[in-house]
Amino acid sequence: MITYFLLVGVFFATIAFRFLYEHLRKQGRLDPRDKLVFALVFLDMCAMWASWSNLCPLDPWRIEFPTWLRWAGLAANVLGWGLFLGGVIQLKGLENIEHLATTGLYAKIRHPMYTGFLMWLSGWPLWNNSATSLLVGAVAAAAVWRWRSEEERHMESKYGQAWREYRAKTWL
Repeated sequence: MITYFLLVGVFFATIAFRFLYEHLRKQGRLDPRDKLVFALVFLDMCAMWASWSNLCPLDPWRIEFPTWLRWAGLAANVLGWGLFLGGVIQLKGLENIEHLATTGLYAKIRHPMYTGFLMWLSGWPLWNNSATSLLVGAVAAAAVWRWRSEEERHMESKYGQAWREYRAKTWL
């Protein structure tokens, strides 16, 4: 049980680090093009993924979800990883994208990486019968939703009418 709560602590610390990064970047006090900054953000994301992947199977409070829901959770997790990685590959990066992506995955989904992350946050605990982790994931999902909302505001200010037209014909 101690390992589980240590991993939850690491997971929340990575989310707090991401909030700090976003705040400092928005204020112009941090340059996301700096290689050291990018390396730290990338390591934070790796720690986030590793802690989440390991804490769900260790959840001390389990609920026996129906088999169909567990399989739906696994499917959501796999599809979520696919969306996330597909979005990264299509953009050729995680940060410093200097164009409005509107083709491929981005033709239908504005934020395939965030969408994938949300699917991963919900799917993995379902597959692992992880009751507490679903609650932990809900907190993380709120953070992801906030990052997505901030990005939407940034994109509208940067691309104006082109963004509004794109937003009107895409999902999430």
